[in-house]
Amino acid sequence: MKLEQALLYEQFSDIENAIKILYESRKVAEKHNLKEKLILIHWKIGNLFTTTFAFDKAAKHLYQSRKLAERINDKGLLSKANQGLYRYHSNIESDSVKYYLEKVAFYTRGTTDYTEKFKANNNFFDYHFSRKEYPLAKSYSLKSMQIAEESKNKQLIAIAKNNYAVCLIEGEKNYTEAIKNYKEVLALYPNNGDHKNISQCLLNIAYAYEKIGDYKSALEYSNKYMEFVELILNGKVEEATQEIETKYQLDKAANEYKEKESAILDKQKRNQKITLLLVFLLLLSGVIFYFYYQNLLLKQKNRMKDIDSNLQYNIISATLDGQDQERNKISQVLHDYVSATLSSVGLHLSAFESSLTAEQRTDLKKTRLLLKQAHDKVRDLSHELVPPLLVKFGLQFALRDLCENNSNSLLQFSYKSTLPEDKKFEQDFEIKIYYIVSELINNIIKHSRASEASLLIEEEDDNLLFTIKDNGIGFDINNIRQSEGFGLTQIRARVKNMQGAMTIKSKEGEGTTIVIQVKE
Repeated sequence: MKLEQALLYEQFSDIENAIKILYESRKVAEKHNLKEKLILIHWKIGNLFTTTFAFDKAAKHLYQSRKLAERINDKGLLSKANQGLYRYHSNIESDSVKYYLEKVAFYTRGTTDYTEKFKANNNFFDYHFSRKEYPLAKSYSLKSMQIAEESKNKQLIAIAKNNYAVCLIEGEKNYTEAIKNYKEVLALYPNNGDHKNISQCLLNIAYAYEKIGDYKSALEYSNKYMEFVELILNGKVEEATQEIETKYQLDKAANEYKEKESAILDKQKRNQKITLLLVFLLLLSGVIFYFYYQNLLLKQKNRMKDIDSNLQYNIISATLDGQDQERNKISQVLHDYVSATLSSVGLHLSAFESSLTAEQRTDLKKTRLLLKQAHDKVRDLSHELVPPLLVKFGLQFALRDLCENNSNSLLQFSYKSTLPEDKKFEQDFEIKIYYIVSELINNIIKHSRASEASLLIEEEDDNLLFTIKDNGIGFDINNIRQSEGFGLTQIRARVKNMQGAMTIKSKEGEGTTIVIQVKE
């Protein structure tokens, strides 16, 4: 169950939680001497550290995985362990790459697992292609394609055809045959199922057509690529991912609640048996037992209430974390991928401008204008999702700017910080704090009717204190519904998820002071 949870976290790019769960699983596997599980756990942790470029940590776990697999002489597990070491040595450009390449091939020899056979051949393709040994790379891409077609695995077929097409372009300049293979990859996804493969194929086809001088077709596939990017921006792809992420987080919180509830019920059953035994043996102490039992039930009832309260916070926190992750993911895709690709498309259009007629240049000018508008919209949307000031200059600068932007003739926000001006924190921490303070400022603007408000940032021991104060109408903090109406429950869940605390002081007609304390 823990391994499955780790795989789900990895699927949603939450590497930190994936590694955390795998470390917990390792303790269980070591305690019960689950050798095969322990090998897989070390292998998976090593692969995740390789993905995040933590190569020292990756090497420690990958070598441990191979050592344990050698003890039980399991070829399947040895293949996985050496595959992880091959990937690790490829990333650090070590001289041992070929050694582990051949080790994987040795342990997969004779296997009936198509995926393992494909990986072994694909390793050789990567090895030779990275060294520009294109004829050898092509031969291994053809072997990989044969294995993929036998397996009838659409994803493997797409990878093999993409590799083969790259060999045709780089090694043979055979753009026509490359176009044919890219179109076959597109045919595998008639309903736009794999946006990464589809977008790459559309760009490569446009590039190949440009190389053979078919500028009309190059422009056609460039437009198809832009339409596909627009489809992603409209949320028809990312929306599905967000729903899966949110549903997973909620299911996880619900499962944790069920496990705790089951543990309490089991304990209650054991206590009932003990109670009945005491009644049978100590009939004269029945009255004492009755009060003890009632007290026990009351404690259990209170514990159930505490668990239910924690569950509500966990569900809210999981939902907000899912939204934050999606916001950051979309912003990163827009800025690092889509914006860069739009710029690349502009360069491609410039490449064949000299070969166009005056009329075609006029059309090209209009196309560039549309491309610039799309680029500007992508940039603005990226800035709305994650403020650029926060990323570039840090939390203090972004909060000062937030106070200044929300000040006007009716409401004045003042900002003060006792921290060094150049002090920054971990980016994920800064983003979470920014949205918490932003929500509190929005509450002041919408509900407080204040004329003055202030934000103070202080450092106390290892804690940061954020004090948000206004001279507005205030509210009754004992009125839970009203507090929820202000969004304070969600803010409290965010702070609690950061292992922090939030204190609210407010009375009707006397303004409100909110202090948030979090670890740096």
